[in-house]
Amino acid sequence: MQNKTQNYKPPKAVNNGNAAIATTKHTGKMKTIITTVRYETDHTHSYLKLNEHKILNAFERLAAILRMAKSSSDAYTRISEWHRDINLGVAQAQLDIFHEHRLEREKSLPVMDEFTINTPDDYTMQFEVSHPVGLSITQLIMAVDKELNAIEKLFMCGALDDLEYAEACRQAAAIVTGVTSRIMKVTSPGKRKGGQFYPRYYLEFLRDPHFNMLSLCGIPHDIAKTILTDEQIALLDKANNEDSENKVA
Repeated sequence: MQNKTQNYKPPKAVNNGNAAIATTKHTGKMKTIITTVRYETDHTHSYLKLNEHKILNAFERLAAILRMAKSSSDAYTRISEWHRDINLGVAQAQLDIFHEHRLEREKSLPVMDEFTINTPDDYTMQFEVSHPVGLSITQLIMAVDKELNAIEKLFMCGALDDLEYAEACRQAAAIVTGVTSRIMKVTSPGKRKGGQFYPRYYLEFLRDPHFNMLSLCGIPHDIAKTILTDEQIALLDKANNEDSENKVA
């Protein structure tokens, strides 16, 4: 019998009133969670229109792993703590830096005159997810958008030029993209011969104490120093050195 997962097509965003909705493949087959992301910036609007499928697919993969890992407490703890402490930890550290830079920008800029910014009513998107872990990305999107909205106001009143605004948007996108990218990288061993991802297959890696998840993350070194322990940094450095030696060879 043909594997049904091979016929799965990425979910599409559909119009639901004023808000688009990105839906899980589990819709109608199990209980799901619908959450609405309300945002303020043009950048977030464009970013979500282009990336909602990638975001949803990454978190549905993580959800599938968590459901499968319930049979092994060690494996479950390993993947859930990685997402909470490492994956989201990197994003929070980057967001904190983004926040500090924004405050520094505001200190050096002139006081703005009163003005009104008109935000479109349809600046919302709904995500339908199959596991509560999916809510962590929607919360992050709104937190990043809040910071970027303050920068966008500076741009709209002429205190920042287009290049400065574009760089701020790039940094904001990198925070969110980094979370989904790390999920896909860390779970890449769950693909058999580069094909379909199998949560059960990946579970075997999680049970292996020698499986180095940190080596797959691609954590920026300056961020790693702020969130990782000395032991974790040593493992990360060892993996990076081995990777460099393999490339030279």
